[in-house]
Amino acid sequence: MKVLGILGAHKKDGFTGQYLAAIAKGLPANIDYELLYLAEYTIKPDTGQPNPVLDQLEKKLQESDIWIMATPTYWGTLSGLMKNFLDCMRPRMVRMTKAADTLPAQFKDKHYLSLTTCFQSSLENFFVGITDDTFKTIDRALTGAGLIKVTEIVGTGTWGTKQPDPAKLALCEHWGAKLATKQKKDDNTVKRYIQLFCMIAVMALITMGLQQLIFGVFANGKFWITYATFVIIFYVLLASILHFFTFLRHRRR
Repeated sequence: MKVLGILGAHKKDGFTGQYLAAIAKGLPANIDYELLYLAEYTIKPDTGQPNPVLDQLEKKLQESDIWIMATPTYWGTLSGLMKNFLDCMRPRMVRMTKAADTLPAQFKDKHYLSLTTCFQSSLENFFVGITDDTFKTIDRALTGAGLIKVTEIVGTGTWGTKQPDPAKLALCEHWGAKLATKQKKDDNTVKRYIQLFCMIAVMALITMGLQQLIFGVFANGKFWITYATFVIIFYVLLASILHFFTFLRHRRR
């Protein structure tokens, strides 16, 4: 197994780089690791002419089983280095249909871990979600290419500090060790079914509780009211929760 750390930061040894190094430190000795520091490459898009830099980067991506996407959050999104890398690699990561839909290409079923840092405190980021767009952009690009997400790590409160958070460094090392045991294919199917069952059970309980409170559920002559309100409340709750967990929820602390 090979892990590729892709660092899109201006400083190789900055906070983002140090957290990435901690993940690499946690990898077992038998795991091959390579650091790809984007600032060392002049990355330009394909224009129909030979592009040896993208060819080299593409080969590194092909040879790696897991990518670690490490970028600081600038102006509420990922760094220009990382964005340029994803933009230029797009034609090699996905296939485009005539309807302009993107389909996974050569990197399908690889795995990735997202890592970002920001100036804001953990508390502020928890409520405001400064780093959400960074994770969303990475997710949009890599899931579109068919990669499977492992987890997210965010290092907050980097402004005015000289050393990274020891607890966060330990977390990074933990995930480095855990990456080595990651299956090549998505093995979360059972977990997702359990999560879905729990969500439905909770929503059904809330729905029936609201019906009991508002209408006196199952009272004579109120079957259709009970049925209609159950469907509406259940639908709204399910749609809201699925939207949150699918599109909105990202690691903030």
